[in-house]
Amino acid sequence: MNMKQYIYCLLVMLILFPSCEEKESLLETGFLCVNPSVDYTLVTKAAESDSLPMSVAICKASTGDTVKYFENYKTDPGNEKITLAVGQYHVKASLLHSGKAAFDKPFYFGVDTIDVVKSTIKESEVVCTLANVKVTVNYSDMLKKFFTGYKATIGNASGELTFEEDEKRAGYFAPGKLNVTLNLVNNDGTAYKIVKEIPDTKAREHYRLTFSIGEEPESPEAGGDFDITVNEETNDIECTLNVPVFTDDYGRNVPKINIDASKITEEHLVNVVAGKAGDEHLQINVSSEKTGLSLVALSLKSDYFDQKGVSGYWDLTKLDDNAKSLLSSVGIMCTPIDDNTKTVVIDLNGLLRDNPFDEPLWAEHGPIVNEITVIVRDILGQQIEESLTVRLRPDVAVQTLEPTPWPYRAYLKGLAGDNTDLGFKFRKAGDDDSAWQSVSVASSDIRETENGYEFYAIIKDLPMNTDYEFKAVAGESEGVVIPFTTEGVNGKFTVPNLSFDEWTKNGKNWFPNATSDRGNSSFWWDSGNQGANTIGENNPTSPEESDVKKGKAARLGSTAVAGVFAAGSLFTGTFGKVEGLSGASLNFGHPYTGHPTKLKGYYKYNSGKITNTKKDFIKKDDQDSCHIYVALCNWSSAYPVNTNTGSFVDLSDERIVAFGEFKSNTTVSAYTEITIDIKYRHPEVKPTYILIVASASKYGDYFTGSTSSVLLLDEFELLFDDPVE
Repeated sequence: MNMKQYIYCLLVMLILFPSCEEKESLLETGFLCVNPSVDYTLVTKAAESDSLPMSVAICKASTGDTVKYFENYKTDPGNEKITLAVGQYHVKASLLHSGKAAFDKPFYFGVDTIDVVKSTIKESEVVCTLANVKVTVNYSDMLKKFFTGYKATIGNASGELTFEEDEKRAGYFAPGKLNVTLNLVNNDGTAYKIVKEIPDTKAREHYRLTFSIGEEPESPEAGGDFDITVNEETNDIECTLNVPVFTDDYGRNVPKINIDASKITEEHLVNVVAGKAGDEHLQINVSSEKTGLSLVALSLKSDYFDQKGVSGYWDLTKLDDNAKSLLSSVGIMCTPIDDNTKTVVIDLNGLLRDNPFDEPLWAEHGPIVNEITVIVRDILGQQIEESLTVRLRPDVAVQTLEPTPWPYRAYLKGLAGDNTDLGFKFRKAGDDDSAWQSVSVASSDIRETENGYEFYAIIKDLPMNTDYEFKAVAGESEGVVIPFTTEGVNGKFTVPNLSFDEWTKNGKNWFPNATSDRGNSSFWWDSGNQGANTIGENNPTSPEESDVKKGKAARLGSTAVAGVFAAGSLFTGTFGKVEGLSGASLNFGHPYTGHPTKLKGYYKYNSGKITNTKKDFIKKDDQDSCHIYVALCNWSSAYPVNTNTGSFVDLSDERIVAFGEFKSNTTVSAYTEITIDIKYRHPEVKPTYILIVASASKYGDYFTGSTSSVLLLDEFELLFDDPVE
């Protein structure tokens, strides 16, 4: 096609096809004005108000397609008439709502059907009414007398709300069945539930639920259910649930769950070697001698249960032959249940005796953790639950676990099924079998765990940076051989700038590093300078160039900024940001995997009289103290400290692998050598972070100290000789 032909065709198309705007104008149209309103009344006579924005959707009646939508009708169309093609429409208006159950957030909705006529203005008077059922809860004084804990959880498909003891707000739910669970703790500490339902609730109804207590029922069915009446004055639907409280034991007569196990922990953990339970037994006895059982159920969860197709909820009162067979395949059986049953025995002995690890799928699998919850409800609706864990571990005589190598020693680890005749063998990598050396294990270094018996041993006087291999031994059985390399003391095991010779200034702030970029891998040290420099330039921590042992030193001088105490300090990690009026967030620690045993260096200290205090046990004019400490930590990330909220490192935490400190309230006018022993609490654990903190005022984190205190640090280093035992 040449250019002339192309232009001709284009002109024809423009003539034959009008624009979208022109095409729309050819349609027959009319006009619609929407006047939405809200009727806040319930089916009851109570009223309330709401000022949420109202949305309007205009939909074709024939297809349901939305042709116009206004999120806030009061502002979006500006009260102007809406142009629509002639036809029938549904005008849907609602107060904006998530559709989920919520406190004090009712959902109002209305629909009006309107016919739009050519060149005519039609008006839609759509009225929104409550589309929810409203629920309020009251706990009677009698209930409070006999129960120390009580709260109701109410829900349906729209969501679940918990009405705590002092909850006065109304809850709003989608119409339909309401599930009601009353959680109770009686005066002797027994916790249980009453589970009921209110069927077929309708929009605009208000259910006032009152939980009270009742006397012993004449028959089991007579107690523990809702007494429903309609208040003639308000039209509210009043539901009273009388909790069955018997005169002889005041509500203690709830169903019973008794776990009968030969070996179970306080946390309800049964831990056995799969297939070797021997005489061990496990069964669950449930009963409701007073009223009888209406529900006995199990909730099962584990990878093993998943693979066997039994994970999930099982109502044991409704098991068919196929369900019984599935549960039996994992070793779970129960006695027959009918309408008159008051006791049931759930037998789990088969689960203990089966050995999943004989199957190829599980042969290389670690321990299998089976979580089991028992749910029991009596005819009165009183429900209790109990959970237990059945842990099956493979029958392995001995396993070699990953060691923890140090510069001159190594901590060896193993795991065995028994606690007798345990040890290790090790040799230099590449040596022949004659080079294996045996290492004995002291009884104090054997401990029983969920997986079996873990055992440890130390081999000393090993050269640094040397390759070895070892294996765990239990009697005649041996674990796999695992290699390891003893650590060095240089390279990645060195903490940069412990001499405090390198400093960088960026703007007002001094940094004890060769860089001020906190994202740089060589950024190790930080201080509180950024917080102290918020107003002017103060820098409690700065380089000292004249009064030094060698090169430069770190000068930590406590001060006050705008009346707020700021301790001179430094730490491995990074400063976060200023928090509140005077606090800061800090990220304590730097990644590190070495095993130093001492921190050695030189210090000078001027101990001032306390000028600022926020600690009750420290008074003004008391002597200030300096504090230096080092911690090796098993953290997954830097520790978040916040001085504004009082969030600090707990130095007694189990994740502190090793710790050492120095503190003094004595003035030292000349550089003095100090050596801080780093004592290992868990020498078999490999550290992941190192935290070194120094402060001229020990309680500077609490804005307490002396503005005259100055701590000078110089020529520090980490040592790697034998640790203090």
